[in-house]
Amino acid sequence: MCGRFALAAPAAKIKAQFQIEELEELSPRYNIPPGLDILFVCHLDNEQSNSALWLRWGLVPFWAKDKNIGASLANARAETVAEKPAFRQSFKSKRGVIVMSGFFEWRQGIKKQPFYFKNKHDDLLAIAALWDRWQSPDGELIQSCCLITTSANDLMAPVHNRMPVLLNSDSMKVWMDNSRCNQSELLNLLSPYSGSDLMCYPVTTKMNNSRFTLHESIEPIG
Repeated sequence: MCGRFALAAPAAKIKAQFQIEELEELSPRYNIPPGLDILFVCHLDNEQSNSALWLRWGLVPFWAKDKNIGASLANARAETVAEKPAFRQSFKSKRGVIVMSGFFEWRQGIKKQPFYFKNKHDDLLAIAALWDRWQSPDGELIQSCCLITTSANDLMAPVHNRMPVLLNSDSMKVWMDNSRCNQSELLNLLSPYSGSDLMCYPVTTKMNNSRFTLHESIEPIG
């Protein structure tokens, strides 16, 4: 599972890479856990450009009786995302990407060691994701999302057996196109990342605590 990430980039860079027209400057965030609002990009019907939404990380399906279900739905598995009740409706028509500068994963051992994964050229990462809109009987509205994970590639495997689904610009366009309804075509996008432009390095164990939010969270150690 992917449970932390960072996003620290000028709005202009995000708008250019993700084809968004409107986005205010964002404060850098170096250690983002589930439960917080995060930047989500999708293509809404009848919109010419992509839309930037702020969604709670942890999917609350529209049919949920309890909003707290989102605490256990930060990730969806690529192998079952089209079938599981929590995700299958969003998979059909509410697809998008979570924007990241990089993400963290922990190597298990006597002491869990966090590693930070990022693009070698500091390009932003587009992580395949789903979203939904939930409303309680008394009118409380929650818009939320989850990311999708797949099996680890060669870079990731020594650290963890799962990784987020990274999309390149072409696959991102297909993924966010709600007119696409061929399940096999969409599932084929959710494969381990094959690009050579991803890198990783160990970082401080201080970031194990999600309250530690300094730039040090993403600085290499050793």
